[in-house]
Amino acid sequence: MTKRIIAVIALCLVSSSAFASQAKNIVTGGGDGGKILGATGMYGSFYTNDEYNIFWNPSFINGQKNWAIIENGAGSGTSGGFVTDMAGFTVGVFLNRPTVLGAPVAGSAQLIDLVIGGDMGVKWGVGLTRSLSSGSPNFTQVNAGVMVGDFEPFVNYLLKDSDGASPESKISGTTVGTRYHFEDWTPYVAYKTGKETTAGVAGEAATTWGLGLGRDAKLGAIQMNYAVSYWRNGGSNPKSSIVPVNMTFSAEAASWLTLRAGFKHDLIARGAAVAATTTTLGGTVNMGKAALDMVVGENGAGDNSFGFSNDLFANVGLTYKW
Repeated sequence: MTKRIIAVIALCLVSSSAFASQAKNIVTGGGDGGKILGATGMYGSFYTNDEYNIFWNPSFINGQKNWAIIENGAGSGTSGGFVTDMAGFTVGVFLNRPTVLGAPVAGSAQLIDLVIGGDMGVKWGVGLTRSLSSGSPNFTQVNAGVMVGDFEPFVNYLLKDSDGASPESKISGTTVGTRYHFEDWTPYVAYKTGKETTAGVAGEAATTWGLGLGRDAKLGAIQMNYAVSYWRNGGSNPKSSIVPVNMTFSAEAASWLTLRAGFKHDLIARGAAVAATTTTLGGTVNMGKAALDMVVGENGAGDNSFGFSNDLFANVGLTYKW
């Protein structure tokens, strides 16, 4: 009986896919059609639990232990960071993660992410993304979030100080939302609004909003996560609406190897939205306290070609926990 209990616990730990990386998130997808979290795999997911979720809700850092990562992403370069306990708080520092919430950063921005969280009866977290470059682009982003019961609300504020163009453009924006946990189900909702000011003249506000429902399920030894959601762009955005479906399977192929597959299909795409179906394969090579995540294919997100070419490691992350 004791051996069976231990085996079940071990299986749950393997299936949880606790390691975080851009490569892993490219396979799983964000569950938002790329409308809020973006399609770069650098902001975690609304419908799965992942360490990178700290970048849209910093309060999640409270449930994390000591870990560090170095990764390389096709089109996003090399980045690295760590999370550790410090003076009663949990602190994360990441360098050169080339994105702000939902938008890749062009050029050499020399970004640094600082995330800190604590538990004072309510688990809370705050995050700051800042460009250290003396040139452009020059970004400042502030995140905050809490965990209250089964609710996980978050807020994000983005200020783009300068894009280096003439005339100068500045972009400000706010994103708010929450997740809620009900047994295996995870409903979520998010709203984003932003405005670009060029030569002192503010443009029309661009808005994006949506909601979704995800589920965490087990099919024998296979971990299955899936979500369906609805997202709409309005304001100065090209008006569109889209209904994406995300599905991810992961399983232990060997004691040292976890395989995963991700599937995204747009059921409905109206207006400026273009329907797409994407299948992505990946895996994790487990080496004791270290794990090597990779995408199997020619490139990154949105690539349907599989192959063991010299681009096999185009998206790869090495994580170590202690």
